[in-house]
Amino acid sequence: MATLKRFLLSVLSIALVPSTVFVHGQFENPLQSDTLEEFLLAILNVVVYIMYPIIVLMIVYTGFLFVAAQGNPTKLQEARRALIWTVIGALVVLGSKALALAIKGTIQSF
Repeated sequence: MATLKRFLLSVLSIALVPSTVFVHGQFENPLQSDTLEEFLLAILNVVVYIMYPIIVLMIVYTGFLFVAAQGNPTKLQEARRALIWTVIGALVVLGSKALALAIKGTIQSF
């Protein structure tokens, strides 16, 4: 167990200190953003970009649940619940960008 911990620690230390950070006697920023705001917006963009196909797949899946229910009230209720949560999740993901811009505008107005 101790050997595994040492191995993981050494791998993490090598991975967290890339050789490209130290160039010509000075440190180079490994991130593409200069501010925390730009960094958080980049992360948000990646998350939203990844979630788009998942949202589409969940909508298709809920449609499949409605078709597979075949009039069974219990399965229809389950399909409706899945559709509601899919729409709520889509609104959260798609609204996160608008919320981030609203927070940014509020903070900049101070």
